[in-house]
Amino acid sequence: MGAFKYASSVSRIVRKRLQHGGIELGRVGGAHLLRHSLTIQLVGRRRPINEVADLLGHQSINTTALYVKVAASQLAEVALPFPGGAA
Repeated sequence: MGAFKYASSVSRIVRKRLQHGGIELGRVGGAHLLRHSLTIQLVGRRRPINEVADLLGHQSINTTALYVKVAASQLAEVALPFPGGAA
């Protein structure tokens, strides 16, 4: 089985299956919804934010932070220690 040539193909398939399952979708749906859900699950399991960023292919943790949209206290719990030992 080959890879999908376009991300929109994956989004169309996901959106169609969610609608078929009776899930009402707003503007956001498809592959983006899956990525967002995965991110929320990983942060909820206290995975380091840099690990989540790597998994999503983000070059910047700031991009990942936009995905998760969680409280600052939750992000602080998964933050990496400050280099040099200061916490």
